[in-house]
Amino acid sequence: MTPAVAVVVCVSAMAGSAWAAELTDQRGRTVAVTTPAQRVVFLPMPAPSTYMAIDRSAAHVTGMNPASATAMRAGILSRIFPSFDQIPTGITRGAGVVPNVEAIMALHPDAVLQWATSGDEPIAMLDRAGLTVLGLRYGGQDEVEGAILMMGRLAGQEARAGRIVERLRQRQDVLATTFRATPDAERPRVLHLSRASDSFAVAGRDTYTDFVIRTAGGRNAAGEVGGSRTVTLEQLLVWNPDVILLGNFDTAMPADLYGDPRLQGIAAIKQRRVYRVPLGGYRWDPPSHESALAWTWLAKLLHPDRLTTDLRTEMRDWYSFLYNHALADAEIDAILQTPQNSGSAGYARFAAAR
Repeated sequence: MTPAVAVVVCVSAMAGSAWAAELTDQRGRTVAVTTPAQRVVFLPMPAPSTYMAIDRSAAHVTGMNPASATAMRAGILSRIFPSFDQIPTGITRGAGVVPNVEAIMALHPDAVLQWATSGDEPIAMLDRAGLTVLGLRYGGQDEVEGAILMMGRLAGQEARAGRIVERLRQRQDVLATTFRATPDAERPRVLHLSRASDSFAVAGRDTYTDFVIRTAGGRNAAGEVGGSRTVTLEQLLVWNPDVILLGNFDTAMPADLYGDPRLQGIAAIKQRRVYRVPLGGYRWDPPSHESALAWTWLAKLLHPDRLTTDLRTEMRDWYSFLYNHALADAEIDAILQTPQNSGSAGYARFAAAR
């Protein structure tokens, strides 16, 4: 895989540890930055937790999307990096990634990271303000890896970012080998619902979720539609998925779907195979530095006898590597949302031994 970012040139900026560097971001623009960056603002929601893992610190995250803070507060990063709660979050205008340029400028950042795929204006606003802006793309795994490498260079942690990417690739290779010869008839039909509380929104083909489902040995029940979209109840009944995943940007839980009389004809409901996606250092449904764990979790759900990896052991290893944090059993249960998923088939295998 070819990383979607490169360092073009580095020259000494001062006698100390800072260097003036030119990074090519994921929109193809070369940007002059000072590395290691001391003050970085993040509009993309997954990015600050990834940067903290690369940098092994929250000290250089100067501002972040409020939705990032929500995930950290609900997940484990609030324990690992308790100072996160002091990071300013008033950098957007309302929900989403439209920047509050004045608030961002007041933070005096060395660099601002913004989606390069969110339309021209949200990133152009920052360019026009004269800020140092790096564009991110997270559409495919190559772009995820490129974003990690770019953040590693920004943090002065290139080697560490490279190790994170290499471990992601190693896990992807293991799963590819495991499921390469698995016929479609043995691949459960999986439906990811990013919204299920008041309407139904699914992830179709050409989404990162589609990649995750296929990587874990499943078939995307919504693969006939492109991208992410809202669908009707009738369409869910037609698709009749074997497994339903509930995303972390919504409030719906498995019990809500099990109790919905409209859904009782769906195979996943009948067989109690509805699962809330875990939430660790970041939500496991979108791509992040923890994606290898998300792939492994889903593969163990879909094919418990095909993959010998012990998920809890794997999580301990990754969290030690990413955060220098020794996971307690209760923390693993919380990440895996064991209480919320306890009524779903096969989930007891993930719970701590009693």
